[in-house]
Amino acid sequence: MTEIQGAIFDMDGTLLDSMPVWDQLSQRFLGQYGVDVTKADYEAIEGTTQLQGAQYFIDTYPFLPLTAETLIAGLDQLITARYEQLARPKDGVRPFLEGLRARGVKLAIATLTARHHAEKALRDRGLLQYFEFMLTIEDVGVSKREPDIYLAAADRLGLRPACCVVFEDAPYAGQTAKKACFRVCGMAEPAYAEGERLLRAASDWFVERSFDELSGKM
Repeated sequence: MTEIQGAIFDMDGTLLDSMPVWDQLSQRFLGQYGVDVTKADYEAIEGTTQLQGAQYFIDTYPFLPLTAETLIAGLDQLITARYEQLARPKDGVRPFLEGLRARGVKLAIATLTARHHAEKALRDRGLLQYFEFMLTIEDVGVSKREPDIYLAAADRLGLRPACCVVFEDAPYAGQTAKKACFRVCGMAEPAYAEGERLLRAASDWFVERSFDELSGKM
């Protein structure tokens, strides 16, 4: 098996136990304006940029007394507050990252979260320092249903996909990385429990609760 030279990490649900930040987030904000956000709405905005998601709601609910910019500003305040209240590092993540760096493994982040939120969340928890760089949906413009963000990260690391492992909690994202010839470490995440079997099928390793489970295996 090819030696691991690079590791590309998702953030929410992978580096951080932070999926509760996003639970019903749009409903929490838009409910005050009489919007009942549907499953179809959430599916429509999955993997979009903040501006794309905001414009979707403006177009879908024209009675909203908001512009895309004011909607984003309101959501930003709520996101920031919820990260501060709810997000914490995943169990065992810090020593795991330290161990990878000690071995000379290059580390990068590939997240669909907006850069200003991701950088602050990781910096506040002392994790940003471990990574060479971060790529976000703002850099690639497409969701993780396409491999662009992983391929861009591998290219910037100067490595082939087969030399990198992608850490993901979202089943569809893990499948995308696997199809692009990356090795995959799946992360159990309650928010994606319904599709966990798909992530397990795409994973070379799987973490149930703590990065400590990978000791001696990777």
